[in-house]
Amino acid sequence: MPFNVAQRSLITDDQNTILAMKKKRSFWINLALINLCIVAFLGFCLRSKILFSLPFINYRYFLSAHSHFAFAGWAGLSLIALLVYDLLPASLSQKKFYQWILAGIEISSLGMAFSFPFFGYNAVSIFFSTLYIFVTVAFTPVFIKDILKSAHHKTINLLSISAVSSLIISFLGALGLVYILLSRSSNSILYRDSIYTFLHFQYNGFFTLAVFTLLFNRAVRKGLDINKNAILFSRFLCLSIIPALFLSLLWHNNTWFYFFGGVGCVLIILSLFYFFRLFHFLQNTYLFSTGLAKTFWLFAVFSFALKMILNVGTIFPVLGNAVYGDRPIIIGFLHLVFLGFLSFYLLATLVQDNYFTTNNKIIRFPLFIFLLGIIANELLLMLQGLGILFNTNNDIYKWLLWGASIILFFGAVYIFIARLSVTIKQNKKP
Repeated sequence: MPFNVAQRSLITDDQNTILAMKKKRSFWINLALINLCIVAFLGFCLRSKILFSLPFINYRYFLSAHSHFAFAGWAGLSLIALLVYDLLPASLSQKKFYQWILAGIEISSLGMAFSFPFFGYNAVSIFFSTLYIFVTVAFTPVFIKDILKSAHHKTINLLSISAVSSLIISFLGALGLVYILLSRSSNSILYRDSIYTFLHFQYNGFFTLAVFTLLFNRAVRKGLDINKNAILFSRFLCLSIIPALFLSLLWHNNTWFYFFGGVGCVLIILSLFYFFRLFHFLQNTYLFSTGLAKTFWLFAVFSFALKMILNVGTIFPVLGNAVYGDRPIIIGFLHLVFLGFLSFYLLATLVQDNYFTTNNKIIRFPLFIFLLGIIANELLLMLQGLGILFNTNNDIYKWLLWGASIILFFGAVYIFIARLSVTIKQNKKP
């Protein structure tokens, strides 16, 4: 039966809505890629300060800028934009509320990036970091309400709600740091607990759960069923988040902390067991069909598995003390999650979604440069950490890590240029 005028109008409206949604998604992802360049530049400045005098760079101030902006400007903006535009139907994701939320994230992120390097923790930088907290706190209940309205599998609901809930819980650690600053406390125990609480619920909570939310949603969109392995993996992963926090707090030498840490280890092992069974199934699908997207996806999987194994390993005092007492290993672990797992997955998604495709050809070179930078950075941090553990450290690692930071910065900038060239060519099309 031929369509009548009303039906044609409805289809056109739906197409226009979807097109508008895609444009907004692209806009925020483009901003996130710019932010990635800034993150890489701040990392390069930190590595440069270690080698050269550079009196105009305050290492502690730049470190605060680098970490805050990485969490908010790259990870936060990217994940929240994808959660909104990939999970919610167009009728919900098009709400002006989400535009204000994403704008608030970007403004607060840039505020931190340009205040911390010059002032450290002062009224201005604390204002912007607090603004980021308020924006994401405002986002969470509205997003949860909308996700429950959407027709999603209960596993996707579980992962997405747990992800944004972990984001909010992580701010308990941030509030602890604010208290220390305002009260000028010298409580080193509260400081360490606050840092580890924040990092755990960001890395093992928000980042990890959001990635698997997006992955399973992609699978459903491809017509795949969320099978038993995916369901059990998700449940054990979500259940592990709170008890696994105590793996970061074992230095208290508290019996109960070891007990809860042990529960976290069991749940992590169970989630890994079902993940490996699930991975075999995912490998036979076309979630990431291009060779480059599949490469980044495989590196993301490897990074995730290694992260989980290292988490379990920290329950043993010898390894735990080494990990949490060796700065290069700590930084290497954080980068393993942030660059190796999260960034690899995000780039796999963008490649698969044709963000770097022009004339049916993927722009590969900048992505491979960034890949090389991540691998070099992780290997060098591992070697430097082992060198410190066995008293065989060498200053050459500082120079090599500086070189890796240059590759990462160059790769990030080149990625954005590649994306910009694709955008320009797409906009020229009639």
